[in-house]
Amino acid sequence: MQGHHPAHRPRIEWMDLVKGTTVLIVVLFHCIVHLHAATPDGDVSSAWHSAMLVLEPMRMPLFFLVSGMLAAGAINRPWRLSRRRTFGMAYLYVLWSAIFFASAAAIFATPWREALLKFPSELLLGSSGYWYLYALLLYFIVAKAVRRWPVWVVLALAVAPNLLRPMVAQWNRDFLIDIDAGSMATSIVTNLVFFLLGAYCKELLTRIADRASWRWVAGILVVVVAFGVWRSTQPDLWEQTFLPISLAWIVAGVMAASLLVQHSGPRRFGTYFGARTLPIFVVQFPLLLVMSTVLRRGDFAFLELAWVQLIAPLVLGSLLVMIALVVHRLTLGNAGRFLFEAPHWVVGERPAPPAPLDAPHLPVGAGTSAAER
Repeated sequence: MQGHHPAHRPRIEWMDLVKGTTVLIVVLFHCIVHLHAATPDGDVSSAWHSAMLVLEPMRMPLFFLVSGMLAAGAINRPWRLSRRRTFGMAYLYVLWSAIFFASAAAIFATPWREALLKFPSELLLGSSGYWYLYALLLYFIVAKAVRRWPVWVVLALAVAPNLLRPMVAQWNRDFLIDIDAGSMATSIVTNLVFFLLGAYCKELLTRIADRASWRWVAGILVVVVAFGVWRSTQPDLWEQTFLPISLAWIVAGVMAASLLVQHSGPRRFGTYFGARTLPIFVVQFPLLLVMSTVLRRGDFAFLELAWVQLIAPLVLGSLLVMIALVVHRLTLGNAGRFLFEAPHWVVGERPAPPAPLDAPHLPVGAGTSAAER
């Protein structure tokens, strides 16, 4: 909430770079998944799939880690001063889930009555790409509810389901997938630890950033990439926990971002995309649904070309990001801003004037999504 942050708090630039980079990797991952359904199997698609498996232990863990860091201050505030992270996040989750499932119902000609009856279970089980917003809402509530518990107890309880990931996945299959096949409960449960690490270990992460060196980054990357390449050849292990590798990725990512923002180019990149993660994240899914449907239903011979398969995820991802940024830009300062920011009647406060997105010294959280403040 902009009105509750001191105006003098600067942005933490390496956090912006991490946020901006990971959201672009998330978009690329989703493009690869959707294009895979429309292209024949081959060396190129296998290479893309392997690359995403290498990055899997980094992609969402880093995303949630930074989200936890941004939520650290709000966790200790009274509930009435945290409505943007509760009511506001719930509003965004329901709104964009409704947009997505309505689009899917229209494209696949699902009877509207059937779609409406399924919608509550889809929301409760996080059965879409918007499970990230749902997870942020649940994580924040959990973190506030246990904020007086010893940190080691909270982290231990969060680590346990991650280490028991195969059991959590089997539980999801046994009890929840029959309710809705798209349930993302496994991802929601196992990623809690990274949000809590960001929320409770912010000072430790800051010290890691302050002690960054390219030697450490290079050494860690050799290990995690080698593990990822090996793991991509072991399908039986894909459901196993990769918590130690995620922690190594986090250290490497934090250090690399801290070093890169010392240069103006990466710093501007991080400031720009880090302030726009929400619109990029939420707008991608309806567009992906439409584009992947067109590709699957059409007879596009060029998709069989190896060089097309190589660049297609990058081209499609860039197009989705550009469209999302245009949509976001068009909604600034008008009624459309409520696509990306909960209205005052939801959060119980008067709307604040939007801060300039490109200002060099915005408060932490200002210029991002209101739901992250």
